[in-house]
Amino acid sequence: MCEMIEKLVSGEIVDPVTRLPRKEFLEELKKLLKDSGVWLLEVDVTIDGVPEIYKDIAISKIASIIKHSVRIPKDMVVRIGDYEFAVLVSGVDKELIKNIAKRIKDNVDYMSLSIGGKSVNPTAVVRYEKL
Repeated sequence: MCEMIEKLVSGEIVDPVTRLPRKEFLEELKKLLKDSGVWLLEVDVTIDGVPEIYKDIAISKIASIIKHSVRIPKDMVVRIGDYEFAVLVSGVDKELIKNIAKRIKDNVDYMSLSIGGKSVNPTAVVRYEKL
């Protein structure tokens, strides 16, 4: 784990667009946190109509919305794919995890971006499971 933290601090496993840890960090954490009461939320985002050159801007803004939808610094947001994020949440019950998942979905769904002269309305699907 120390090696992963060093890589995180050095920026080696940090996504350059969102400045979030990447999937490698999440995989290490999942091994350590198995059966620890931590919840994993997976957020799949759809953004249609954004020219390719503006997708990084859209993803960066969506990542920011997700980060501000969770309990910083208690929860960790990780970018796990082009349009996928994961959130590790601890110290909550099933009802609270449902509320956090709904807040993330609502905040992404209500987001409106104006990029390259186009209006973009992303949508999110949020799934959760206990590790």
